[in-house]
Amino acid sequence: MSNQKALGQISYLIQLLTDRDEFIREKVRLQLIELGEDALPFLEMAVRSEEVALRLQAQEVINAIFPKKLGEKFRQLAHKGLGRDVDLEAGILLLMEFGYPDSKPEACRENLDSLAQRLEQNLVPEANPSQVVSTLTHLLFQQEHFRGNQKNYLDPDNSYLNKVLQHKTGLPITLSTLCILVASRLGLPIVGVGLPGHYIVKYNLPKNAIYFDPFHQGRLLTRADCIQIVEQFGQPFEEHFLSQSTHRETLIRMMNNLIQVYQGSNEPEKAETLSGYIKILLNPSKNPFSENTREI
Repeated sequence: MSNQKALGQISYLIQLLTDRDEFIREKVRLQLIELGEDALPFLEMAVRSEEVALRLQAQEVINAIFPKKLGEKFRQLAHKGLGRDVDLEAGILLLMEFGYPDSKPEACRENLDSLAQRLEQNLVPEANPSQVVSTLTHLLFQQEHFRGNQKNYLDPDNSYLNKVLQHKTGLPITLSTLCILVASRLGLPIVGVGLPGHYIVKYNLPKNAIYFDPFHQGRLLTRADCIQIVEQFGQPFEEHFLSQSTHRETLIRMMNNLIQVYQGSNEPEKAETLSGYIKILLNPSKNPFSENTREI
């Protein structure tokens, strides 16, 4: 929408946000949400208006546009991953944007780059897989003191990368993805393993993969330990549980964790939005955030 007539229409719609007729106000709100980013500059101007009612209405529309805007980013991510896996780091940074719209993805990337650089410096030449795992876990869990947040397990900050890097606490899945993202910068085959109830990682080898548990300071796990973890969550062990999790599966699992948290804290709108993002990751051709609007 670039012509003057269209821009004038948006300005007209903005003014109708404070119309006396509630039906008109609601239809205008839906149309502005549907316009999305095209309407944002006008809404941001309205938020700075001296008219209190207009400021409040405009901010509500901005807040409603944000999930749709982010949903489009998830759709683009999912489309790029059609026929192959999605970009894990990009997905985690989009999830971070959901929790913290003003967060700075580049700052997180620089933090991860710095950790990877230190890992590279600490690795002995021609390090074998066991040495790689030992050096990685020593760096993150002994030197940097990352740890599982056992006291506040249900804190949503445990699922957002910026807060994990800031507080150095997280869930099994977020601490595991930290290991994956740092190792991937050096081309190391550290991958996720989505055991039921407890996400871990492994150094991926054709035989004798090395399993370890980032939530518990990177402790090494035998195959028998992995079986015990599964069984303690009341589920019979199946061999495929030890397979590498896809990035898409990992992102969806992170979102499901947050959905449970937000449902438990009586924040159904956040839970519903995240459910929409999961649908997009599974089927990017459908947009659960589209709203049918009619011209006024």
